[in-house]
Amino acid sequence: MPPKTPSNELLPPPWWDDNLLPYRLLHKFLDQLEAGRRPYLKVTPKVVPELYDFQGQDAEYLWALLQSLDYEFHILSIKLAQLKPHDEPYDNAKIYFMADKEPMVRQWLNRPAFDPYAITWAHELTRLQDKFEDAGAALWQRHIRVKGMSAAQVVQAFAALAHELRQPTTLRTLSARCFAGDSKFLDPHEPLLRALYPSLMANLRVRPVMLTVHLAASPTEILFVENQDTFLALAEADLPNVTLVYSAGFRGSAARVREFGQVVFSYLNVGRNIEAFHHAWFNRNSDALPVFFWGDLDYAGMSILKALRQSFAGLNAWRPGYEPLRARLQQGRGHTQISGVKNQQSDPGATGCEYADTVLLSAIRQENSFIDQEAIMPHELTL
Repeated sequence: MPPKTPSNELLPPPWWDDNLLPYRLLHKFLDQLEAGRRPYLKVTPKVVPELYDFQGQDAEYLWALLQSLDYEFHILSIKLAQLKPHDEPYDNAKIYFMADKEPMVRQWLNRPAFDPYAITWAHELTRLQDKFEDAGAALWQRHIRVKGMSAAQVVQAFAALAHELRQPTTLRTLSARCFAGDSKFLDPHEPLLRALYPSLMANLRVRPVMLTVHLAASPTEILFVENQDTFLALAEADLPNVTLVYSAGFRGSAARVREFGQVVFSYLNVGRNIEAFHHAWFNRNSDALPVFFWGDLDYAGMSILKALRQSFAGLNAWRPGYEPLRARLQQGRGHTQISGVKNQQSDPGATGCEYADTVLLSAIRQENSFIDQEAIMPHELTL
């Protein structure tokens, strides 16, 4: 029986030798893994001849080594067969390799992982490199994986972008047409596209920001509303002096939101003075209408306010909506940050709006809780 092994399993046992049976069999199991087969063998004279060479190495000793890989290292799982008289103890035993031990075994064998995906990726990229303006250089070390697509299919999809980009199109359309109908896959990969097809990027159309608007009859202010239910409730209430803009969270904070051609408005009502609204929106030098934001009284809401101020420098938190929210919060009617999906929110520090920084953020920190704007009905606003 071989000596006991140190507890540090990352190190091979003291008896480890490249010439011994375990070394060969572990390599065989890795071969099976890389071929996509279950790593397994059945002990027979043909498969494991070393255990039946009674004139050579000590078969009993070699079998003991394999057993130690089971009960000491849990690399193997050995299932013994029913034996007949005069059978060897290992005859027809089934040996299974424990796949979770692969990293450790690769270290023992000094055999880095073989990645079939990377091999296929390189082969397909070589075959299609003339499709890319940079000969595919930006893709060589990326090995981008897409669920449900093989390496070859992913490379082919990137190559297909060249044809699609020969006419004006958007990133979402490109993505849906080339990557298994997934319109959002390319969202984080626009810089990669620019490296692959620099001369074709003129055909990549910028996706405009879409905002829903309810025009006031006699507007004196513009109000961004964070949440859909509250926006629709306010639109139904038809506040006479407040033009409402539903920005769906951060959409209204895009830097280009005040540029012609970069924003599309959808109006809930018609027949009111759209021209005056456009003038107030696109004329950055005009103070025709003050702009406000009302959203949840939480860190995310304050972060949206902060972001919107990048496009609307004079934007402030809307007191008629936030004051009743703050009152409920200070009555203990809020919820803690760890509830729901808000445990990842972080304190924005300062927003640049004096009222938000000195009153609203102070209330959140003091109460250590949040409250959503849907808690306030239109008739409860402090107008």
